[in-house]
Amino acid sequence: MATTPKTDLAGPTRPLGIPEIPQVFLPTSSKKGTYSPRLYGAATVHFRDRKRKIDELRQVAFTVPLDPGVRTMDWEGAQVTDVTPAQLLKQAPVDAPYLPLPPGAMQLNTFTRWAKNFDRWLARTQRYDPPVSGVPAGAAASAASPAAAAADAPDVASLAPKRGGVSVEIVAIAWELG
Repeated sequence: MATTPKTDLAGPTRPLGIPEIPQVFLPTSSKKGTYSPRLYGAATVHFRDRKRKIDELRQVAFTVPLDPGVRTMDWEGAQVTDVTPAQLLKQAPVDAPYLPLPPGAMQLNTFTRWAKNFDRWLARTQRYDPPVSGVPAGAAASAASPAAAAADAPDVASLAPKRGGVSVEIVAIAWELG
């Protein structure tokens, strides 16, 4: 059986890291494979605009791969996950080898910076697009004049979370069996 460079790096036990950095397992139905480290982040994003009578909470969760050489975390490459914090596992569901953690994932100051970047990334990228009330779908885009479309724009503009509108629930190293 041929091995890939990634599986050649796999060790028999989970890298321990430090206790202040949470490590969890993503639920899986797989019975074999290799655990790959990912960074998991979950938060509640609050969109509020009293003038437009918008008050919505959104639960979000993302994962991003933790490759062995990563030093900085780019949440732009994160993928949405349906796994909620309550579904995360504390123990490995299957005995399997582990890929190594990057050095930054074992340093509290670096990990803390990654968590702060998650908060900032959410504040910058999450948007609430209110439904257009009373306007048939596509009607706003086909308005007779640009001035009419501009007059409608404030009512349908997307909304970003206000300062303090992102509440991070957890950022953790999440092991994914693949």
